[in-house]
Amino acid sequence: MAGSFFTSVGVNLVSKLGEHLFAPIGRQFGYVLCYKSYVKDLKNEVKELESARERVQRSVDEARYDEKPIYTYVQDWLGSVTKEADEAQNLLERGRSAKTACFRGWIPNPLVRLPIGKKVKETTQVIKGLHEKSRNSNFKKVYYENTPPGIIAATPSAARSVDKNEEALESRASIIEDVMKAIVDVKVHVIGVYGPGGVGKSKLLEDIIRRVKGEKTFHEIAMANVSRDPDLKRIQGEIADSLGLKLINVETVRGRADRLCERLNSDPKKNILIILDNLWKKLELKEVGIPCGYDNKVRGCKLLLTSRNRDVLCTDMGSDQDFRVYELKHGEARRLFERTMGDRFNDAEIRSLVDGVVKNCGGLPLFIVSLAKRLKRGDIATWRNALNIEGSDVKLQVELNYKDLNDERIKSLFLVCALISRSICLKYSLVYCMGLGLYEKFSKTIENARDRLMMDLHCLQDFSLLLESEDKEWFRMHDIIADVAIYIASTESNFLVGTKGDEFKKWSEDELRKCTAISFLRVGIEELPEKLDCPNLKILLLSKCNPSLKISPSFFESIEKLQVLDISDFSFTSLPPSIELLENLKSLCLDHCHLEDVTVLGKLKGLQFLTFLYSTITRLPKEIGGLTELRFLDLTGSSVEVIEPGVLKSLVNLEELFMENSFDQWEAEDKVPRSNASLAELKNMKNLSTLSIAIPHSVNLLRDLPFGKLNMHKIQIGEVWDCLCMHKESRTLELKLDSSYLLLEEWVQKCLQRAQDLHLGGLQDGNNSIHDLCIEGFQELKHLHVQNSPSFQYVVHFTKNVQCTAFTRLESLFLENLNNLEKICRGCLAPESFRKLKIVKVDNCGVIKHLFPLSMTRMLLQLEEIKISRCHLMQQIVADAEADEEGDEIDDVAQVKSCNLRRLTLQNLPEMTNFCKTADHSVDFFDGQQVCNLFLRVCPPE
Repeated sequence: MAGSFFTSVGVNLVSKLGEHLFAPIGRQFGYVLCYKSYVKDLKNEVKELESARERVQRSVDEARYDEKPIYTYVQDWLGSVTKEADEAQNLLERGRSAKTACFRGWIPNPLVRLPIGKKVKETTQVIKGLHEKSRNSNFKKVYYENTPPGIIAATPSAARSVDKNEEALESRASIIEDVMKAIVDVKVHVIGVYGPGGVGKSKLLEDIIRRVKGEKTFHEIAMANVSRDPDLKRIQGEIADSLGLKLINVETVRGRADRLCERLNSDPKKNILIILDNLWKKLELKEVGIPCGYDNKVRGCKLLLTSRNRDVLCTDMGSDQDFRVYELKHGEARRLFERTMGDRFNDAEIRSLVDGVVKNCGGLPLFIVSLAKRLKRGDIATWRNALNIEGSDVKLQVELNYKDLNDERIKSLFLVCALISRSICLKYSLVYCMGLGLYEKFSKTIENARDRLMMDLHCLQDFSLLLESEDKEWFRMHDIIADVAIYIASTESNFLVGTKGDEFKKWSEDELRKCTAISFLRVGIEELPEKLDCPNLKILLLSKCNPSLKISPSFFESIEKLQVLDISDFSFTSLPPSIELLENLKSLCLDHCHLEDVTVLGKLKGLQFLTFLYSTITRLPKEIGGLTELRFLDLTGSSVEVIEPGVLKSLVNLEELFMENSFDQWEAEDKVPRSNASLAELKNMKNLSTLSIAIPHSVNLLRDLPFGKLNMHKIQIGEVWDCLCMHKESRTLELKLDSSYLLLEEWVQKCLQRAQDLHLGGLQDGNNSIHDLCIEGFQELKHLHVQNSPSFQYVVHFTKNVQCTAFTRLESLFLENLNNLEKICRGCLAPESFRKLKIVKVDNCGVIKHLFPLSMTRMLLQLEEIKISRCHLMQQIVADAEADEEGDEIDDVAQVKSCNLRRLTLQNLPEMTNFCKTADHSVDFFDGQQVCNLFLRVCPPE
């Protein structure tokens, strides 16, 4: 028994000795003897990893095309794959070139094979790990959604009680404080704010939202404008957009309500504030999708409501607390009036009239501001007349502003806005007004007409007939003004505007025969007459009606004078045949329609504006080529797959063509037979000035395309672009090319010279400097995004002993996956270079060590945001003189103390030491106050 014990102990000792002594020796011999097997394994793993990389990259590209942000761990994985794959290739190259055998090839050379074999084995394990990670379920979805506008960010922001333009309105500040106390009170679930129209309830909500976001009282805020005629789908859409909820494929109101309710109940820990502005009557919350009980009592959320009528809030909506927004007292009203008047208030002749005029505004800010703007440019007689206006006579004030419009064209525009009502889109205004001939004397080009239209809309704002707006594409009209506008339009011009629940039968035959305009926009309608007997009708708008509404074949027989027709949101197997009788039709909108056959449109020879925005139309037949007067064609978002050959070639008068997210099946000009459009057809459009187009295959490009003369464009060339287009500039160019040969074409150079937003990717050859791509220089470029182009070493490279002027208008610079990028600038730059640059983002550029040389400090003064990530050799953001190998001219570092940097993000920078290290080893970039204002986020590797 003892013998067996000692035998067992001996075996274990030998085993341990073999494990700790002989096993390492065996591994060393393995690196030599199994060298070829290890190399083979590495090659196979690299091949499999490359397949996985292509799969993940394809998902990333698709996500970015849909403007989805990519998870950081996915981006890091792709970066690691690139790094390890390059290292593996270098290792294999070393193995091939090294002398791995000795004694004339009879036996392996252990001095060479041992270190290489060991490294090959280790690299194989790393690559296996990367491959395994790609099989992880996290890689099934590589993107996340952009933060919706209603989600309260966790970043610091200052809480403000009122807008700086209303600091003097003490009464509003006190109401905001009361509402904020009610909002945070756990016993209060529904808060109401009420007051007469024009008193400033919506403006008050803006200030409250700003406070709530600043104080982070809630996790999410959702807001919708209910309006007089509630459209449940629109209200649901506005709330869903705020919360980032997609309702695209949910058509019914009930289905959308269920989805919205599920979203609002998804996390009971979240505090959600729902704001419903401008209620006129009871709104059934359950029908919208807001969680509530049988008695319409809200659950799980907090509601903030506004209305003109307190009973709507208390009785119909069951508010727990409500607050009245009173008319301004005379002192506050006068201060607001004075501030709006500006320097004109110093005119001694009118100062004595101010009190009387302000009193007549009834304390309503809407009319105080409106009247002040009108009188600001008025003579003494206008001021005296203003004294006779009663404060309660709102209609008279709007009518006076309308009559002050000296230009009949602008008055007509105001009446067209009455048809569109509260939300006015620039594009539709243009299509309608051009169809009516309002801008005929400016219609030499559509661009001229659009510029004049924009001026006229701003004129209506100046006269307080439209609300102020920062959005260039949308304008809004206050409810009160809209009501008066509809009244003026109906009495002066026989316009008929339908409201919720109205039908055509509400108007008499005599009214219909006299009318010149009919509008049923966004109000719904259940039935159309068999034939519309309106011989004087010039504009008919039936957009966003009941989706099941049908138009009879004879509907258009008695409206021969019609010039503008909008029948969007309909479903047509074929268009009503009577539409061919509309010989005077100039503008036709068929947006969001289901269309199977549009052949009959070829009969409308006078048509100039035609839109199929987001319509399910698959084919443009040859008959469309007969519309030789067509000047404007919009196919944005439509599902057009076939444009019959010759159609585009025949549209010789086309000035603006929009095909974004639409047709891209271009065929080569010399293909026989052709079944689809070719790019060569665009050369026939001598007047073309605006173009949105996607060309997925650059092999179809011609040398003499007419793109160089375009005034506005969005041109996408190459495979699906994988970058976000965040800016709305007039001239955008997106190029994803393998070779730089196309960049030498004359029309491309002209586009580069005038581009305002440039996205460039995929270049494998060409210049080492981005600036050198454009021979004449990027004269108008505001935003530059370059990625996946290994040939670039610099953004600007200038070797001559003179200053170079570059990127004088550039505002943002994005550099991504540029493996050989060494510096932003090499050489001397003129002071005006980069003088407007505000944002710089550099991601996964593995060679660069310093973002800027000290010679660029003058240009850094206006920088507001810097983001650097995954640049593994980055040491400093700004290099000192010794680190600047080129010896560039150095500015005075002290100037940088006044820089405007507000956001600095540093992520995955293992070699980063400091922001700027000067010759005396001190950091000299910010004073204490600036540091306090700096939002600094240094992210560790994920």
